[in-house]
Amino acid sequence: MNSQPGREVLRARSRLREHPRYRWLVLVTVAGGLMMAILSSSIVNIALPTITAEFGSSITTMTWVVTIFMITQATLMPVWGRAGDLYGHKRIFITGLLIFSATSILCTVAWNPYSLIVGRALQAVGASALSPMALAFVFEAFPPRDRAQALGVMGGVMGAAPVIGLTGGGLLVEAFGWRSVFFIYIPLCAVIVPAALFVLRESEKQERTGFDVLGGALLSTGLFSGLMGLNEGDNWGWSDGRTLACFALMAALLASFVWWENRVARPMLDLTLLRIRSLATANIAGFFSSGAMFGSLVLLPYFFQAVLGESSSATGFEIAPLALMFVLVAPIGGRLTARIGPRKTASAGLVIAATGFFLLATQLSADVSKLRIAMAIVVMGIGLGMTMAPLTTAAVHDAPADKRGIASSLPNMSRFIGGSFAIAIFGSFLSSRVTSHMAAAGVPAGSITNGASSGGGGVAGDNFLVNQALALSFRDVFFFAISFIAISLVVVQFIPRLKHEA
Repeated sequence: MNSQPGREVLRARSRLREHPRYRWLVLVTVAGGLMMAILSSSIVNIALPTITAEFGSSITTMTWVVTIFMITQATLMPVWGRAGDLYGHKRIFITGLLIFSATSILCTVAWNPYSLIVGRALQAVGASALSPMALAFVFEAFPPRDRAQALGVMGGVMGAAPVIGLTGGGLLVEAFGWRSVFFIYIPLCAVIVPAALFVLRESEKQERTGFDVLGGALLSTGLFSGLMGLNEGDNWGWSDGRTLACFALMAALLASFVWWENRVARPMLDLTLLRIRSLATANIAGFFSSGAMFGSLVLLPYFFQAVLGESSSATGFEIAPLALMFVLVAPIGGRLTARIGPRKTASAGLVIAATGFFLLATQLSADVSKLRIAMAIVVMGIGLGMTMAPLTTAAVHDAPADKRGIASSLPNMSRFIGGSFAIAIFGSFLSSRVTSHMAAAGVPAGSITNGASSGGGGVAGDNFLVNQALALSFRDVFFFAISFIAISLVVVQFIPRLKHEA
């Protein structure tokens, strides 16, 4: 009698998997995990000032709450992707969810900045498993004719999540305090884990092939070192010994990784994947286009708060049109990819995105019309949203089935690393332009420190010359961001026709 409920569950699961729309239920399940992983990388941004004040910490220390999450997630994605190929995508997806849920509790009860930073690093360990497994499930569940549309939906989720994090995070902090931005994942995981256990079917796995521990360690620590140098270079100084040591260590470890992977019998990352032209070109293009996007999502809040004097919650809503366009346009990009191919679809999206960046840059001033900024952000969102599905499709489509987990990890890994590069480069460029424009206005550059950092108070909120110098500096950076879009557009032209197109 005790086995009767178990048999009923098995029958229900069997009927579900035979349903013609089963694959869309798979998409909803894994998209929930993907949304949660990406949301966690942005929602904390809005809570940082409150956390800093409560802990009495410095801003420099608290930025590690964001930086450690991005670095850990980027470096561990390929490790989890390979683990999914070896041990099964369902097993790794659920493991990631459980780690994420448990470490969210640690973040919720953090008692000082360092415990929160450690909690965020551990939280990223779980989050980094979710994105590559979600993409792998979509490729397994959807036939080629429907795959681009499904990836378009995933692109909408990936694009909307960061801005939803900014807007929702502001509301949560105001209503329940900063700990709520971590606690919210516990009930979400309580829903997604049972759904994953019931809905998802395990992929074929190769447990006897072993796992390349040394390769994973070399790649992770090499990328970590480089991203550490990029994120801290502006604070330490780009010629500082610590910065140079980070880059030297990155070069040595990544060179060692390539040497090892070419010799080990069962590598973590089969470097022959990089010979697949569609995979290599799509990931390079995604690196630069996502760099422009992540850099913008970091800079726009600073512009709204430091120049226009907006509150944190209002800033999130100012950027909301970008999220809306991702949700609406990414599925359209998926359908266009299925009809005309990834090269043409991505090219059109990048041209539109470049137009949006140009329109935004030309509007930035101390007395700018918010309506005009909103219109420019809409154009940016349309263009960037249209590029998500074609680049992801091209990056994974031609990969062998037994390496699809690691191939699926590469697009998001490229995007996170591209975002880290862009944030560091854009931040350094902004600093130099602020110094130049402040000197031209005859105002000491040090006078903007308090106003810029506080989001609208201090000198920056009262002095039109300072505001205008800041606005011109942001304008220069957004013009510079167009170069990232241009590089991506050039690389996209080398994406070949995919197998189903030929």
